[in-house]
Amino acid sequence: MNLESEVEKSNSLVKRVGEIDFPQRKVYIKTYGCQMNEHDTQRMLSSLEDLNFDQTQEKEEADLILFNTCAIRDLANSKFYSHLGEIKHIKEKKKDVVVGVGGCVAQTEGKDLIKKYNHLDFAFGTDVIDDISSLVYRTYAGENKFSVNTWDRSRDYSIETKITHGKPQAYINIIKGCDKFCSYCIVPFTRGREKSRRVSEIVKDVQRLVEYQGIQEITLLGQNVNSFGKDNKESLAQLIIELDKIKGLALIRYTTSHPYDVSDELISVHGSSSKLSRHLHLPVQSGSNTVLQRMLREYTVEHYLGLLKKLRQARPDIVLSTDIIAGFPNETREEHEATLNLLREAQYDFIYAYSYSARPGTKAARMKDSLSEEERRQRLWEIQELQLAIQADLRQEMVGRVYRLLVDESGTKKDVLKWKGRTNCMRIVHFRPENESMDYLWHWVDVKITQATALSCQGEIVKDHGKSYPAPDLTVF
Repeated sequence: MNLESEVEKSNSLVKRVGEIDFPQRKVYIKTYGCQMNEHDTQRMLSSLEDLNFDQTQEKEEADLILFNTCAIRDLANSKFYSHLGEIKHIKEKKKDVVVGVGGCVAQTEGKDLIKKYNHLDFAFGTDVIDDISSLVYRTYAGENKFSVNTWDRSRDYSIETKITHGKPQAYINIIKGCDKFCSYCIVPFTRGREKSRRVSEIVKDVQRLVEYQGIQEITLLGQNVNSFGKDNKESLAQLIIELDKIKGLALIRYTTSHPYDVSDELISVHGSSSKLSRHLHLPVQSGSNTVLQRMLREYTVEHYLGLLKKLRQARPDIVLSTDIIAGFPNETREEHEATLNLLREAQYDFIYAYSYSARPGTKAARMKDSLSEEERRQRLWEIQELQLAIQADLRQEMVGRVYRLLVDESGTKKDVLKWKGRTNCMRIVHFRPENESMDYLWHWVDVKITQATALSCQGEIVKDHGKSYPAPDLTVF
């Protein structure tokens, strides 16, 4: 059903779609997990505009409540189930509210969710995100308690980025799925096999966003973004080279990378690109080769450290970060110590570290495990304590330097108003306004760092370039 072609365009408060009138309604979406889910949420919000839905941040006033779920880690899973249970009380008071669950959890558990939760109307998987309008239409047409989690079996992957947030930043999905099948990871089962968009399509997509929606910073997304283009004989390096040419685009980021697919061509682009971020997030997961083997990561610690050396040779000022899993099944004390040694050698600017949690359906979940949860917590604490000391030392080098950043938030703490932004290299910087009435949101500003800690930096504003500052030169900051 092509809903877009059936939407009657008018200035009235009611839209006629198919056989149903859609008055103005509100939708609340709770998003869990990665940037890919944030991107999918934007797509859903854009599609639902055709059914006369506007976004609300208050679930109590919503007519449609959606959950965009993540199955990667136990914490996000637990939060989702708790929040879904709470919605029961809202539906008891507001009988006509529609509730749907999408994303990774719905891809694998959609039918079970429908059976378990009486207040849940429908569930939909990751490959039917763009069908959200049709699914919502079905519920208003009288159908409920259904689940859709079909896969798109074609090898072609073509989309247009849709955003509704009004920010000068955008997530650009360039590849979906993953072919790696790491032993702990559920992604291949929730997102399917790898499929890439074409370079030419992505370039046109970004050009449109820059010219018509004022986008200045983009983040290229994929479960394994480094393997982009293999099926089309293209590459991430080629894509970045083409995006570099877009006038008005200031900054290019990408995530998430797999070390196995970091090519010499891509490393070279890190040294030559004028717009590519000086930050790279390169997940290592463990500093032990035996653990990496059990994880099915397809590289060694030596190979990984060799990549870091090449990247720093190509771009001496590059800032590196990583992911670490603490307490993988049967991890010995020696294997844990190897991870601590890796942190000392790699000198990451920051890390994301998590205790291992079993994902049903993965190989790791079937492993017999000798570790207790207390041992995992202790090892996670040791990793985090060491890393905080490392990055506290690293960030002292920032003091006295000037950085250019895009301001994205303000807040008051202890009656002191401060603004926040991220540097080219992804470091968070807070600064006080020159006067309380100044609004710096989405301005490019130059800030001199006056104080640096392991987790953030304080600075003073040197120059405000304003919102319309076109394509700022970020190569010298």
